[in-house]
Amino acid sequence: MPEEKMVGEWALEWLEKQMQRGMSPNTEGSYRQWICQRIVPEFSDVPLAELTEEHVQDFYESLAYEGLSRNSVWCGHLILRRLLDEAGREGLLEINPTSKLKLSYQAAQEQEVVRRGQIKRYLEEIEKFGAYPILYMILTSGLRQGEAISLRWAAFDVDAQRLCLRRRWIQLTLKQSRILNMEHQKNPQSAVVFLDAKTCQPYTEHRLYYLHRKALRQARLPQISLRQLQACAKEMSL
Repeated sequence: MPEEKMVGEWALEWLEKQMQRGMSPNTEGSYRQWICQRIVPEFSDVPLAELTEEHVQDFYESLAYEGLSRNSVWCGHLILRRLLDEAGREGLLEINPTSKLKLSYQAAQEQEVVRRGQIKRYLEEIEKFGAYPILYMILTSGLRQGEAISLRWAAFDVDAQRLCLRRRWIQLTLKQSRILNMEHQKNPQSAVVFLDAKTCQPYTEHRLYYLHRKALRQARLPQISLRQLQACAKEMSL
């Protein structure tokens, strides 16, 4: 397998190749908008070899939750599928996770309203799994899942109480800063902020997805994506 390449990085390379092969201005504008504004921000830190059906499905559901039409999500799906197909042909990807994926964004548009009490129960459940710090930070700070999994202590500006990420910074509340300080006290030798309580290793996307779904079931919430639950928490100023 060639050197590891991120999905977002490959998407930009693929777009450049398509432009060199020639395309209409309308097509180029549509591809560029989808890739630069949607696909790259979502998958910039996800290696091609680790991209899963669950991650892609959550992406589609989050687009629907934001209000994109059925046709718009379908267009995005076709672009993502095309660029991943070519990654497979070039030996960068063994299985295209979009090839057999059934879009469920219509259900996401009809999603039940999640109430504050339900989110509270969700947080109580993830605390039992030892995943409260990472999932609370994702829900309340605006951290993306990939950012949270790979977050390193070097990004935590203690004096300014903010996270300095590669393309942006996040101002933290006192509670969020306290949670990070407690995590550092628990694992002072780790360069990565959040460690899985079960393995004492950094979380994987599969593990976080499993814990999220389990917490939803235990808390009797609809089976919605972590991104959607994050949007609900934001609306409530949780």
